[in-house]
Amino acid sequence: MIIRKIFAWIFTLTFFVLCPFILIAQDEDDEDYYMSMLIQEVEVENPVYKPVIALGAGVLHYLGDIKNPGSNPLSGTPGYKLNVSTFVGKKNFYKLNFYFMYGNLQGHDFNISRSMQLDVNNLNVDDDGDLIYHNSSFRTELFLGGVSFEYGFGHWFGLTKRFKPFLSLGVSSFNFSPKGNIFNGDELNKNHYHFWSDGTIRNLPESHPNHWNATFVSFDNDWEKDLLKEDYHGIGKYSQLAVMVPFEVGVDFYLSYRVNLRVSTSINYAFTDLLDNYNEQAASKYGLTSNGYDDMFLFTNFSLHFDLFSDPKYIKIEQEFAELEYFDYDVMFADQDGDGVFDRFDECPDTPLGVEVDSLGCPFDMDGDGIPDFMDNEPNTPRGSVVDDGGVQITSDVLAQMFERPTAVRREEIRVLPVAPIWTRSITFEPGIIPNKFRRFDTDGDGYISFQELLKTVEQFFDGTLDMSVEDIYEMNNFFFSQ
Repeated sequence: MIIRKIFAWIFTLTFFVLCPFILIAQDEDDEDYYMSMLIQEVEVENPVYKPVIALGAGVLHYLGDIKNPGSNPLSGTPGYKLNVSTFVGKKNFYKLNFYFMYGNLQGHDFNISRSMQLDVNNLNVDDDGDLIYHNSSFRTELFLGGVSFEYGFGHWFGLTKRFKPFLSLGVSSFNFSPKGNIFNGDELNKNHYHFWSDGTIRNLPESHPNHWNATFVSFDNDWEKDLLKEDYHGIGKYSQLAVMVPFEVGVDFYLSYRVNLRVSTSINYAFTDLLDNYNEQAASKYGLTSNGYDDMFLFTNFSLHFDLFSDPKYIKIEQEFAELEYFDYDVMFADQDGDGVFDRFDECPDTPLGVEVDSLGCPFDMDGDGIPDFMDNEPNTPRGSVVDDGGVQITSDVLAQMFERPTAVRREEIRVLPVAPIWTRSITFEPGIIPNKFRRFDTDGDGYISFQELLKTVEQFFDGTLDMSVEDIYEMNNFFFSQ
């Protein structure tokens, strides 16, 4: 019994200790709610657009005289692009792009290489007098920078960022230095590539006496010869600085306000026919013809564009007053008991008129005995004292007599041991009628919940034999005092 009462007191103490923190948390939630009503998100009418940075990668597909087999634009060598763009004009329909690109153009034509080796008189000789079986393979490293002017079809699509096609035209400058893959292995062994009529590449010429012993070989990735310096085709010296014009088309997919994915392809026309170290002069040396136009290549790529510095699409502004539609201000600022605390925040909304209240709208209770000061006939009751409904301390002898009564007493004979009344508008009772959920505790059936019946119910609650919540106990206590 003693242990049970100890647990009951611990439970009660814990409940009343935690209640203030729950109320504080609720107040903070209310404050956040009303503060949010003062924050309004608005669209920026005239945003300032700053430069956009883009990183891209793709495939370089060469379109000159010396091409790799196949016409798939996605076959080739990797290329990389760095781009910085900014809007031009008041309506932001045009863009100016500054870009840098790096990659390698590479190609080899089997038939041209075979033609180069058929005529021994056209082959070069090294310092030892041995023939050099050159071929058409080349690799040119590109590093170029340029500027382009872009149109995003803003006259049709506006500035809505969803899905947009575009096209651009630009100009760039670059230098190039084509390299050749002449030897298989190291240069000391001079293992040349030889092109046979059956379409294979072998380590011996097809006319060699021991051609039956020739083995198949494939190109390695060692581009050991500077083709301009070696001048195998008798072209002579030429400038390695050139100008290029790129024409690009593509589509922007806007992943967010500040990030978009661009998929595009560009055809780049170079004002030189020597990116592959092969032109009309070189072709005529071997009885061949060139394609008759300068070198070109495709660059098919995707890139991510990051708008890190422009104004945001929406900004949040703090208003001094919130304008609310369909809001009942009469209810919001109602104060039915006239104590100066709005009903929305008033924890004791039924305080008698003229009674002084605290910030929560409840009457002051200086001695903490549960009886507000305006009803307390003994306002300085010691802490922890049991008082009657007038706030007067009940002596221990009277208490003992009350708890020692073996039988029920008449209503007019009972002396009430009240608990601090709570003013609340959330619970109301119809006078003279016991709520359905409390009728089972009226054990004597007199239509009245007596003090002994209340105490018995509380004891059963703490014993754990009663299927009631803490809120039900408080509600039953309120009903007891409202009888």
